[in-house]
Amino acid sequence: MTDTPDRPGPGHGPVTMVALTLGVVLALVAGWILWDRYGPEDPDPCGPGLHTTHGECIGVSDGGGTPFMDDLAEVMKRVKEENDRIDGQPHVTIALMIPMTSDHEPVRRQILHEVQGAYIAQYFANGATASEKQSGGEQPKIRLVLANPGKNRDRWRPVADQLAALSRDKKHNLRTVFGFDLSVRPTAEAIAYLTKEKKIPVVGGPITGDEFTGYPLFARVAPTNSDQADALVHFDRNLDLEHAILVKDTRPSDPYNESLLQAYEGKLRRSPHEPMPFESEGTDAEGALAGEFKRMATDICVLRPQVNTVYFAGRPTHLRQFLNELARNRPCKNEAFTVVSGSGASTLYADTKLDWDALRGLRGDGGKWEGKVTVLYTSVSHPDGWLSKRPRPPETGGSPAVVRELMQRLAAPPPVGPIGPADIYDSRTVSVHDSAKTAIAGIRLHAEGRKSGYIPTLREIGTDWNALRGVHKVDGASGWICIDNKGNAYNKAVAVVRLDPEVRGERPTFVGLAWPKASPPPMGQEGSGACQIPRS
Repeated sequence: MTDTPDRPGPGHGPVTMVALTLGVVLALVAGWILWDRYGPEDPDPCGPGLHTTHGECIGVSDGGGTPFMDDLAEVMKRVKEENDRIDGQPHVTIALMIPMTSDHEPVRRQILHEVQGAYIAQYFANGATASEKQSGGEQPKIRLVLANPGKNRDRWRPVADQLAALSRDKKHNLRTVFGFDLSVRPTAEAIAYLTKEKKIPVVGGPITGDEFTGYPLFARVAPTNSDQADALVHFDRNLDLEHAILVKDTRPSDPYNESLLQAYEGKLRRSPHEPMPFESEGTDAEGALAGEFKRMATDICVLRPQVNTVYFAGRPTHLRQFLNELARNRPCKNEAFTVVSGSGASTLYADTKLDWDALRGLRGDGGKWEGKVTVLYTSVSHPDGWLSKRPRPPETGGSPAVVRELMQRLAAPPPVGPIGPADIYDSRTVSVHDSAKTAIAGIRLHAEGRKSGYIPTLREIGTDWNALRGVHKVDGASGWICIDNKGNAYNKAVAVVRLDPEVRGERPTFVGLAWPKASPPPMGQEGSGACQIPRS
């Protein structure tokens, strides 16, 4: 009998095997879909409270997880340590809301300084030193979170919603959002949404656009662009406005440019020259303006009456471009020029693309022209405003002790530091520090005299910013912060600063303090140091 191969029985042919394989695959796919939809989510690599969007960590961080950028690693670690230290004690949360990343090195440095200022305010408020006790004592403790709306500020809405959730959570008790470092449309929209829709108090830092007023529950610590322009005119009544011209950015929807333009146009009524406009492509965009500014430099030279002063209503990036072209390519190189601008110019001295040799009038062959280009600008702060001996600081309007204290704290060893390279000459550290200090003062004012562990409500804080006046003013490193009924800092000290190319260095030159109301605040009764706001 011959052996024969087994024949496949019914149901075991090739078609059936394919069906089985297909069934297994379909089951796996269905399982994957169910797991993807209903299974636990993978943690975002950015960390809790954050999600990755176009390579950025967007959302709200307590300092833990992945740093927003490498520059912030040290200071975010300190924030996390301080938040952990006060965990379990009665506390409120304050949120610094600024872009936490940038493609531009000067802006990254600026962001670092702002986060440093916020952290120093938090750390020493929780330590309740003598100066902090004056602003409401050490309760409740302060928890700090960092809210990143994206480098283009286009994710502010979901981040604001996260903050609103923290304001309703009794574990976090978010009570104030502060910072907001640029006067642009998304900043205005975010402030309006937080204050009007979510009823969350806001304290603005270095935002100076005049349009940033009239929001409910809102206060700010920086003088407006109009206040800065008024202060500059009061400071130097010899400004030769008849030999001045205005160069202005006409890009729409930029509150900083618009209010600076409005302030300067009011001062330049006596100028016989029509303003020279340009339109930038964005706040930090280099664009193709060099050629346009070169033509302007040529035209400015031939104007009669002769021009020696240029008022520039535009952002720092475009100011730097204009200065380089004016210094390098103007035909009238023997003539000296002064370019006047607003507080945005505070970061200009650290811009590595600024041509200092050209500003000095230094030619390629080593020879010098007689004329140089000097920049004069108003700044939210300059430490020499309170520390210099010539001119001596006034008795009112600010305090040398507070400035020295901040400088010492920025350089403090562990456990306070290290927090990364610090620098207060661009005013960003100071203005964010002072906005945090103002937020903390407003919160603690309403906890004072209450039972231990009392947490003020959002409404108590936000509707009473104007209580921070008189003896309850905030003694900021930038000067007294005295909040009026519109939420603005009344008669706030303005530092007049000069970038003199002959004294190039790490620090811009302090010229003097100026005041929107022409003079410092009057001394309070019996030397009380109380700021006073007269009836309009």
